[in-house]
Amino acid sequence: MPADVVEFRNTGLERSEPLKKDLEWFMEQGHTIPEPSAAGTACASYLEELCEKDPQAFICHFYNVYFAHTAGGRMIGKKVVEKILNKKELEFYKWESTMCQLL
Repeated sequence: MPADVVEFRNTGLERSEPLKKDLEWFMEQGHTIPEPSAAGTACASYLEELCEKDPQAFICHFYNVYFAHTAGGRMIGKKVVEKILNKKELEFYKWESTMCQLL
């Protein structure tokens, strides 16, 4: 991983482990979790390649997508939790400290 992006590791902003816990919960509820699609796998591969070859472009992508998800995604997630998940708090939306401290 290029030095430019190493600083993004272990920031408290990572969501993969909380997402994994939420997916496990959904499976326990009887939902089927689909395998990654070809498009999703291709996108992940492209981002890994972009990270290696053009870290600045990767950081631009990270900034735009990540911060859109932390703002809009949290609002959408809150509505989903309220309306269809019986107020089950998903791990994905829990943070180790406040968002302002992490950012």
